[in-house]
Amino acid sequence: MSSMIELLRELYPLRLAPVSADGDQCVSRLLRELPFTVHEYPSGAEHNGWVVPMKWEVIKAEIRQEGKLIYDGQAHPLGVIGYSQSFQGKISLEELKPHLFVHFKWPDGLVYHCDLYYKVGRKDWGFCLPQTLAAALPDGEYEVDLQTVHEPGMMKVCDYFLPGESDDTIVINGHSCHPGQANDDITGVVIGVELMKRLSQRQNRYSYRLIVAPEHFGTVFYLASLSRTVISTYKYGAFLEMLGNNNRLALQESFTGESDIDRAAYNYLQSYRPDFFADKFRKIIGNDETVWEAPGYEVPTISLSRFPYPEYHSSMDTEDIIMESKLDDSLEALLGILNILEKNCVMRRNFDGLIALSNPKYNLYIDQADPSIRPTIPTEQRKWNYLMDCIPRYFDEKTTVLDIAEKHELPFDKVHTYISKFAQCGLVEMLNGSDVLSSRASASS
Repeated sequence: MSSMIELLRELYPLRLAPVSADGDQCVSRLLRELPFTVHEYPSGAEHNGWVVPMKWEVIKAEIRQEGKLIYDGQAHPLGVIGYSQSFQGKISLEELKPHLFVHFKWPDGLVYHCDLYYKVGRKDWGFCLPQTLAAALPDGEYEVDLQTVHEPGMMKVCDYFLPGESDDTIVINGHSCHPGQANDDITGVVIGVELMKRLSQRQNRYSYRLIVAPEHFGTVFYLASLSRTVISTYKYGAFLEMLGNNNRLALQESFTGESDIDRAAYNYLQSYRPDFFADKFRKIIGNDETVWEAPGYEVPTISLSRFPYPEYHSSMDTEDIIMESKLDDSLEALLGILNILEKNCVMRRNFDGLIALSNPKYNLYIDQADPSIRPTIPTEQRKWNYLMDCIPRYFDEKTTVLDIAEKHELPFDKVHTYISKFAQCGLVEMLNGSDVLSSRASASS
């Protein structure tokens, strides 16, 4: 098994596309990490206007002047625009310019040009090259030899399922179609893989599913192939991308922003990554969360990233900008969010009246300075004092630990640990899974 950074170094240089030979190579490499089920969808398949692209390869991509090689588009995976057609012939500089694309932020970098994948029926050809080269091209005639192949193939979607105590499933998604780019989105893929390895070493209340697929295309056709029964088990989702660069974490909310995975993410990040920033659905960056949230599926899906970063959609997005510490930090943050969902529960009270929390047989009182002795009390200490006043009323089989943590602006894990002490004393029962559902059904009847 490879580390995250080792796997990233193997995958990101590949000439990835929604359907390509290197895309198949990526799938083969991932199968050495986890026993994925690989779903295949043929070129030309259509759903809601989405069409699986043909298998695309670049055979030759040269620009010459008077026989001298000016540019070789095969030197980098971004050297030819995605899904380019072939073109061979002699043309003037003015005729060539509309087929040359540059990255305006990086004079010596290449831009990621992917429009043609998503524009059904549109055909074009072109090169991505540095600004400095494009600006220096002299007038005259150029010989272009751009040979590409478009042929029927199979789009592949990697699907790893980890069963838990419940059929309720949390979906993790990363995309695998950006050629020659490390952060976007091979970081999401390798973190997803490592997450599943970690989760497989413990008992989980939820089931988990990791989907690695070409952006939009993969999840569109994957979800369209599922039964309503399976889709109904998908409770939450998290899209992972751009998580290895040196920037703070960015949380993008689900469509409503009100689901438990939104609430868990906010509680964890506010408690342990307070420098994070957040925004509404599709306000930070857009990817497959729109597919999971689409009508008929409506899976609340957050996005975690470290966007923005200057190397985005360019050949400068290499392993040089990836920090192992940021990969580890992103993984730990994701685990922290999921742990809240795993442990969240309601409590059934086994007592009436007020409990003497400081009695040694309970030892549930959280010591604090007497305000008459120490008039200035730390804010967190005040929060815990108020919680102790309120907590007996929360043991009503309706209020969850996350509800309590939110209301009192305290870290979920610390509140959960505190309530667990009540359970150890026999004062409450902590209910989750099917017990929660049956308790709430009884309370409402």
